[in-house]
Amino acid sequence: MSLSAFEREVLGRVSDDYEAVHTIRGDLARDLGRLVSDEEVASALLGLVRSGLVDAFVYDHATAEFRRVEAEKSPVDDLWFHTNQAGRPEHERSVA
Repeated sequence: MSLSAFEREVLGRVSDDYEAVHTIRGDLARDLGRLVSDEEVASALLGLVRSGLVDAFVYDHATAEFRRVEAEKSPVDDLWFHTNQAGRPEHERSVA
């Protein structure tokens, strides 16, 4: 799979825990040493969803659990992301 360096960075951020655009943007900016926009992070996350490496979720306050959803049907600011079974080995290859 051909991912950009930025997409690989984003994939790494969602490989250990559920993350949202706002929870990783600042960390990416700090680690990359440049400004990173919410739109750039959102675009990478949605691209990773389309490529089948990451799933999108909403947090259900009633059950206190994350529930998988179709990313295209929800505002990206409401979504949380996490790697899936296809994304884990892709991430592991990028850090090896």
